[in-house]
Amino acid sequence: MGLRFRKSVKIAPGIRMNIGKKGVSMSVGGKGFRVNTSSRGVSVSSSIPGTGISYQKQIYSTRKKRPQRTRYERIKQQKQKEKLMEEARDKVEQYEAHIDMLLTVHEEVSDKIHWEQVAHSDPPFELGKEDGPNVKELKKRIEEYKPTWRDRFFNRIEARKRQMLSQMDQAEKEDEMIYYNWKESKETAQQVLENDLKAWHKVINDANPFEDIEELGSRVRYEFDQSKRVIAQLDINNREVVPTKVLSLTKTGKLSERNMAKGKYLQLYQDYVCSCTLRIAREFFNLLPVQEVVVNVYDESPAEGGYGCILSVLFPREQMESIDFANIDCSDTIEQFEHHMKFLKTVGFKFVEEIH
Repeated sequence: MGLRFRKSVKIAPGIRMNIGKKGVSMSVGGKGFRVNTSSRGVSVSSSIPGTGISYQKQIYSTRKKRPQRTRYERIKQQKQKEKLMEEARDKVEQYEAHIDMLLTVHEEVSDKIHWEQVAHSDPPFELGKEDGPNVKELKKRIEEYKPTWRDRFFNRIEARKRQMLSQMDQAEKEDEMIYYNWKESKETAQQVLENDLKAWHKVINDANPFEDIEELGSRVRYEFDQSKRVIAQLDINNREVVPTKVLSLTKTGKLSERNMAKGKYLQLYQDYVCSCTLRIAREFFNLLPVQEVVVNVYDESPAEGGYGCILSVLFPREQMESIDFANIDCSDTIEQFEHHMKFLKTVGFKFVEEIH
């Protein structure tokens, strides 16, 4: 026979502490309505005095979870935490890559074209008099063809040869394309060296060297003159390309986002502008036989308000070709050339006159 022990102690009006064999609980309320709290959870009971009608419901339970469920939930929480940390790392890596891209615009340039060599180059082969490289290669394959035992067994040696011979027309067309591309390049080179400005424009349009700068929202315009000088204008149009926030990871791997210091933002913006300016000059020197490039940069000036020229630089070819552009400070490099630039660390660029 089991013994039951229960004692109820009144603490305050409507509040009682119940002491029993299974533990201690608290009950709040009167005869018609009562809320009971214990280590097993929270329950509500209500009744209508004198009728025998009552209602009881468990609204919260502290039921002990089985080990398998606890382990599952722990693993799930860990996976969610790892996912958030991975997303944070990706955002920081993308942010750092974006900053690095802004500071190295000047490094990614078109290969230099040696127009003198192209203009005096010999044809790859004499069209109509000798075979081109594709035809030579195909004929060599036919001559060196050695049938396999399957080819002999199935009597398909001649079929294999006919199959290779059927590719001759395509090989001849590819060789003709090689020849006519050379011929066109040679004619273009002669026009470029004769300062044919239409040919100059065609070279720039075909190369499309400022595509990545313009993808960031900026615009590059240019004009040539007969003195082998290029005058280019860079309209930034998108100050938002330079971030105003700093993203980093905390010691616990969480994403930290804070406002970038004004001075750091202005310095980053200056380096980006100077990197684009150097890139534009390098592209013209690599693609055309120009001797000077003037780059005028236009943007809004928070220091003065409005839109105008914030940087103007004259780049001579000889001086540009003497610089190693790997790991340079773009803003310091600009100061090696004749330039107009007013930059204050506290307010940024101020308007300047173009170089003429």
